[in-house]
Amino acid sequence: MSKRFSTLDTTRLLFEHPKILFRMIERMDRNEARYIRESDLVAEVMDYTGNLGKADRDRVRLAMNTDNLFRSGLIIDIIKADGERRLVFQDALINLMRACNASLYQELTDARLRGHLVTLRDVRNRLETSSFSEADPDYTELRDDLNERVSQLIGLLRQNVLRMQTISAQLADLSGDASRAPEKYLEFRQNLFEQIVTLYDRHIKPTLVFLNPDTRLPDGSNLFETLEAMVRLLETNDNHSLADQIFRSSLSLNALYKPIQAVAQEVEHFLRKTRRGMAQYNAMEHFYGKLRALKDDTETLSLRRKWLEGGEFARSTGFLLGLRAQQRPKHYAFGQSSSYYQLLFSELDLRLTDLRRKAEVPVLQEVDGSGRHSRIDVQRINQLYQWLETLELRPTADLVRELHGRLDGFIPGYRFPDLLAALNRLVNSPPEGMQVVTTNRFRTLEQAPDSEQFVYRKRRLEPGVTDIKQEPSHA
Repeated sequence: MSKRFSTLDTTRLLFEHPKILFRMIERMDRNEARYIRESDLVAEVMDYTGNLGKADRDRVRLAMNTDNLFRSGLIIDIIKADGERRLVFQDALINLMRACNASLYQELTDARLRGHLVTLRDVRNRLETSSFSEADPDYTELRDDLNERVSQLIGLLRQNVLRMQTISAQLADLSGDASRAPEKYLEFRQNLFEQIVTLYDRHIKPTLVFLNPDTRLPDGSNLFETLEAMVRLLETNDNHSLADQIFRSSLSLNALYKPIQAVAQEVEHFLRKTRRGMAQYNAMEHFYGKLRALKDDTETLSLRRKWLEGGEFARSTGFLLGLRAQQRPKHYAFGQSSSYYQLLFSELDLRLTDLRRKAEVPVLQEVDGSGRHSRIDVQRINQLYQWLETLELRPTADLVRELHGRLDGFIPGYRFPDLLAALNRLVNSPPEGMQVVTTNRFRTLEQAPDSEQFVYRKRRLEPGVTDIKQEPSHA
């Protein structure tokens, strides 16, 4: 009796060396067939095991032997046609291998999508005449069939979304010759256009139509109308748990529309690229693929591989060298709390109020030179005090900077002495319900165009009631 492996051992070896079946599935999809030729499998196994050690080579060749695969149940049928043997593998095994490699996901065609829709319509029609009784085996089988078909459809569409999101690499492969043969660019672009249009019309567009709740079909209801009808039937017959489950499934299906729409826009944008744009696109995809390979190395069972080992990548590319010596770009961070947004909207509201009151801003007289002009200074300050009486303020951690921001650009001829006068007014006569708290921290303000600097002691404006109201000093 010849040596053989169990189904578990054979499957384990297949997943320890997945490239064999990955390549076979790629060839099967390329030929649009549902079988693998035995001669192709043997040639692939011999080529792959050529670089393995003797023990591993013997194990893989024995596990991938046709007789062992058939006896273990991974091959369900062997067809003899045209002088060759064709191997039909278990759908479960093929689908699991596809799940391990996003590039092997099959795009859903219009025919497959229509098949799923027709099946769901049939389930809805049978549900209309069902008893909705848990004691009825016909109803329980129909319920289980409904759950299975909806879950299967969601799984297929999610796989399709993942497959479409890798379309950038596929577009890079299609346009790989754009930078190598500039004299044939026009011919190349025509061929590329035909291939991408086929991809769009055969796979992307049918999925968009299938997931669009506004689609009108001549032969009946669309996907979401069919699911809504089943939800109403279940709710009418008091099966609320299953109705909620189908409703949540319809929400999940509806959420898949936007990512596929984004892929369609990317395809349209790619078709408008020039030859130079395609070359740049391919370069970015090339290096992105290398980084993805480094990331995949961290997703193994080894807990030590947590970081990208990108030293060699950085040295080979060159454009990452010296990156640590560069200062990181500053970013604008938005808070997550409601108080942050309340503060932001409050600031915007105050600035808009200032803009509306632009006509009420006093026209202060200019002070020339460094000399003192008592009459003009007093008039400026009085006008400024009158305007401050109507100025709306809120609690702030830096009253001086807040006043500077409110005065600068709104008061003609504004200068730092005006800021000191306004600050003196608020310190001695704070707004009603507020108090000014002086700290020992110092800050600096600069004013263009002379880059004049003002060093001040930081003051806070806080809620509170002052007991003594002092008259403002005009000195």
